Amino acid sequence: MQRIFQVFAAAGIVFGNLGCALFGPREPEIPEATLPSWIGRVIMLETEHRFVLVDVGAGAGPAPGTAAMAFRDKRRTAQLVVTEESRPPYVAMEVLEGGPALGDEVVADEGVARPAASGDQP
Repeated sequence: MQRIFQVFAAAGIVFGNLGCALFGPREPEIPEATLPSWIGRVIMLETEHRFVLVDVGAGAGPAPGTAAMAFRDKRRTAQLVVTEESRPPYVAMEVLEGGPALGDEVVADEGVARPAASGDQP
């Protein structure tokens, strides 16, 4: 009985390794994507002075100087930066480039460094 068990165990090892050889190595797992931090939604436009008002909801909102982007239909519509002006749940953002529209989603732009304050320069 023990001899039969040894034969089956040996066959299992051989066929197990054969299966790996036939089917190849496992595909590496795809890492999760890092999504940008959602800030809010554009609720007002001031085209003459190039700023927008963003509803950030119940959150505290981003710090002044934070870079952001406006999106519509998965396409970037504007590059923004958070100004000093805010009155929760609303934050004013300066439009650096592009043309945002009402309802655009606003996300943080982690790829852009915050501008240095004037006191930080040597």
